[in-house]
Amino acid sequence: EILKNVIVDANTIPMTLLATGEEERERLRLRSIRINSTSSYRQSKTSQLNLREFIGLRGMNDIAFEDLTEEFGKSYKLFLIGKGYSASNTNHNLCWLQRLVYIAVDRGLLKFNPLEDVGYEKKGSPKRRHISRNDLLLIMETPMEDKALELARRMFVFSSLTGLAYVDLRNLYPHHIGMTADGRKYIREKRAKTNNEAFIPLHPIAEQIMSLYNTADDSKPVFPLSSRDSMWFEFHSLSVALGINENLTAHVARHTFGVNMVTSGISMESIAKMMGHS
Repeated sequence: EILKNVIVDANTIPMTLLATGEEERERLRLRSIRINSTSSYRQSKTSQLNLREFIGLRGMNDIAFEDLTEEFGKSYKLFLIGKGYSASNTNHNLCWLQRLVYIAVDRGLLKFNPLEDVGYEKKGSPKRRHISRNDLLLIMETPMEDKALELARRMFVFSSLTGLAYVDLRNLYPHHIGMTADGRKYIREKRAKTNNEAFIPLHPIAEQIMSLYNTADDSKPVFPLSSRDSMWFEFHSLSVALGINENLTAHVARHTFGVNMVTSGISMESIAKMMGHS
C-alpha cells in the first residue's frame, strides 16, 4: 500500500517545466483568494507566457527538467532582453524560471540547479517611487467631480498618510479602528502580505477621510473599493488630470508615507511598526 501511494504521487508530479509552471500558478491562484491579493498570480501569467513562447521558438511544446542546461537559461535571458524588457522585468521573468527549477530540485527531480550560474541583469539607478510634498498637497487640495476619481484621490491621500497597501485598505473594517485614552484614533490591522500587525495613529486628514465612509457596520469594509486593476486605472487618470509626472499607484502612496515619516524625523522602529514590517 505504501509503495502504491508513492507510485501514485510520483505520477501526479509534473516532470516538465511548463507543466510545473501551470501547477504553481494554480497554487498562486488559490493563495490569492485566501489573502485577497492577486498581484503574484497576475505577474506569473506574463512570466509563464514568455517561457512558453521561448520554448515554442525552440521547436518544443514543453521541456523536461532533465534537459535543462545553462545554455537554455542564458538564451532565455537574451530572448527577454531582445523583447525590450527592462533589467527589472528581465530579472522578474528569470526569477519565475528559477522558481520552477528549484521546485524540481526540492522534489528530487533534479540533483542541482543547472541554471545556477545564469546571472541577473544589473539594474540602473532606481526611479523615484514617491511624490513630493507639493504634489501631495496638490492632490489633497483638488477635489474631483467624477465619483470614481474622487474616491481614488481620497484613497491615495489616505494611503499616503497611513502607509496602508491597497489590499489592506480593502480589508479594513470598523473593528480595526480604535481610540487612545486622549481621544486620538488609530488603526490596528494585520498586513495581508506579511501577517505582521501595523499600528497607525491617524493623521487628522486621514481621520476626516475615514469619517466619510463606514465606521460602524462591521459586516462591511470601511471603504467601498473596487478591484485593484480598476483603482489603478483611476490612480493613473488622477495623475493625468493633475499634471503629475509620477504615475500614481498605491505603492507610490505607501512609499510617500515612508519617505515623509523619515524626513519628519520619525524613528525607523516606529515607521516599521506603522507599516507592518517585522
